[in-house]
Amino acid sequence: MGVSQTILHEEVESRYLAYALSTIVSRALPDVRDGLKPVHRRIIYAMDAIGAKQAARHVKSARVVGEVIGKYHPHGDAAVYDAMVRMAQDFSLRYPLVDGQGNFGSVDGDGAAAMRYTEAKLSAIAGELLADLKAQTVAFSDNYDGTLTEPAVLPARIPNLLINGSSGIAVGMATNIPPHNLSEVCDALINLIGNEDASTAEIMAKIKGPDFPTGGQIIASAEEMKEIYRRGKGSIKIRGEFEVETLKRGRRQLVITSLPYSVNKSRLVEKIADLIISKKLPMVTDVKDESAEGVRVVLELRDGKVDSKKVMTFLYKHSDMEINFPLNFTCLTPLATPERLSIKEVLNHFLDFRKEVVVGKLEFERASLEKRIHILQGFMKIFVDLDAAIAIIRVAENRAEAHENLKDRFELDDEQAKAILDLRLHALVRMEVSKIEEELAAKEKRLKQINTILVSRAKIWREVRKEIAAVKKGYGDKRCTAVIAGGPQLAYDKEDFVVHEDVFVVLTRNGWLKRVKSYDPRTQLLKEGDEVLAVINANTKETVAFFSNFGKVYV
Repeated sequence: MGVSQTILHEEVESRYLAYALSTIVSRALPDVRDGLKPVHRRIIYAMDAIGAKQAARHVKSARVVGEVIGKYHPHGDAAVYDAMVRMAQDFSLRYPLVDGQGNFGSVDGDGAAAMRYTEAKLSAIAGELLADLKAQTVAFSDNYDGTLTEPAVLPARIPNLLINGSSGIAVGMATNIPPHNLSEVCDALINLIGNEDASTAEIMAKIKGPDFPTGGQIIASAEEMKEIYRRGKGSIKIRGEFEVETLKRGRRQLVITSLPYSVNKSRLVEKIADLIISKKLPMVTDVKDESAEGVRVVLELRDGKVDSKKVMTFLYKHSDMEINFPLNFTCLTPLATPERLSIKEVLNHFLDFRKEVVVGKLEFERASLEKRIHILQGFMKIFVDLDAAIAIIRVAENRAEAHENLKDRFELDDEQAKAILDLRLHALVRMEVSKIEEELAAKEKRLKQINTILVSRAKIWREVRKEIAAVKKGYGDKRCTAVIAGGPQLAYDKEDFVVHEDVFVVLTRNGWLKRVKSYDPRTQLLKEGDEVLAVINANTKETVAFFSNFGKVYV
């Protein structure tokens, strides 16, 4: 085999470009229509294929992972399992797509149990991603080895990209879309159907801002959020929430009740403990994690006079009780090109997609109805002389002869004759003309309705609106995260966090200066030739000024 020669930089550019495109299109960025990356889409599709639906029993996670990597996703099993675990975490996804059974991790950063121990099935809301799949509403493509097909996108009834968000790092670009409240997004979609020229401000009248599963507070003004949603990029602050509980004898404790999104609770507790031990937070004497169902981190205050707001302001500055959350609405458009979109563009892409799906679903139903009506019309023809039809079938030497004789006698086509012959003889004998007439009338009525809808743009959008309203009714809930317009201007004096105690300030002849809690000239450790020049009795909250013989003052 010969060795081919090529220009190195051209080969590197070509191969890196192929890698970059693969990462962008096939791994890191979600599709604006169903809000899924390929791995998540394949997990959902594979779980549906093996019957792991909401109404069914849980199946072993290892079985799901094996199905995914064996048929659709030629990558590592650990990556697939990690993706599935996150889909089951109610502190990661606002509306989890997987119903997990077993240890699927925690807000403390605990990892999930091995896939051989856990079980999973699709959640109820995940079913809305697959509801219209069998109606041939989306395109299918070959899997990685060409032996099977998989959907290029799921016919999502829910605006999954916005309600669950997405994050990922591709080559030269990244995405970080926060989750939102389903009820608010549905309201914005319905409003946009009747008001195509809606401004960002009008959309924000429905969507207040991101809605994180862990609660907390978003610190951003309406103008800041408006600019972020208009540009599809920006940053917000998220704070945890707290409340003050009064105990016996006037004692009080501060209780943290929610955390910023993606903050590790156990690390936060460790950080607060470190601040207490190092006496940087003297107002707090102890911290305890009493969390059970939700978040409950208790901070014991030094006394009843401690200002809890100052304590929290300190924690907002020196711990993850307040974080910056960058937003980047970059995703794949229907043309498979990555773009950073405004919130209105994201909503419009979803609406256009839903319109396509609704039209495709109605056309599929129309074709099925026309086929069934045609068969029922064949049944009606043989009811004119059912005994003759039965006799033809009985005396025929084979199926082909019966097929031709039925066609000739009753003026049937091949499909109608085949449908009659597919019935067992006793079923044919027991057929009732009234039931056939009822079914035929119902099918023809529905066909007329569909034809009326398909020729009217307004009626198609009415169907889309009805579906969105049904989704809101079935899965809508209240906000978890409060939006604080601008946020309170919290500030604290550093002296509030200085321990109030008497100390000695010692100055030596060689210019060394130190603060000690107690002073005993016999125990002072000095360098050879050095001696104590002055000792001042002071307090940690006092300021000491030193005047030099050069006229300078050191404070």
